[in-house]
Amino acid sequence: MMIVELFLPTDFTRGRQLADRMLMELLAEESAPEAVRAAARELVHVIAHRPDVWVTGGSDKPRYLVRVTVPGSWNTNQFGTYLIPKITDIVADFEEDPERLRREPHCVVQIVGLREHSVGTLGRVTTSADITRLMTAGHQVDTSEAPEGMAIDPVCGMAVDLATATITLTHEGTIYAFCAPVCRKVFAEDHAIPV
Repeated sequence: MMIVELFLPTDFTRGRQLADRMLMELLAEESAPEAVRAAARELVHVIAHRPDVWVTGGSDKPRYLVRVTVPGSWNTNQFGTYLIPKITDIVADFEEDPERLRREPHCVVQIVGLREHSVGTLGRVTTSADITRLMTAGHQVDTSEAPEGMAIDPVCGMAVDLATATITLTHEGTIYAFCAPVCRKVFAEDHAIPV
């Protein structure tokens, strides 16, 4: 579950297009199966705000603030390293000078991680593992279809480069590679593997 709040200049006219693009591109890499990506989009909410008052010093050029709220276990260096440039690139595509946001600090991205048990849906507390299960429910992953040098995450179906895989788990003599710690957690819980 991810909430993306876009704070846009009052004269910004393409808020819906920007929000739609964020929804389609942020959560899952293209290597994830489309069924998983579609289920993930069901758990993403993008909200565009045009504040009546926005005071900041310096330039009068348009500024952007993007606040992303996610379960705390998602808020890792790897996630930030992926998400912040991706958001900046998406916003920059709506600028006359797309490189401006790489030269000037006018697109601030904040990632806020909520403590486990601080998110809920379905009328109950929803853990990061529960959210991952909602995104991958009903999707069957075939780990034997991995391209050369890659592994398929057995939870979400994303391709993981074996040479750089840092999140792994051995089960019944097989080494599995995961795209994120939460996928590893779900796999371990579902197979009663102590971690």
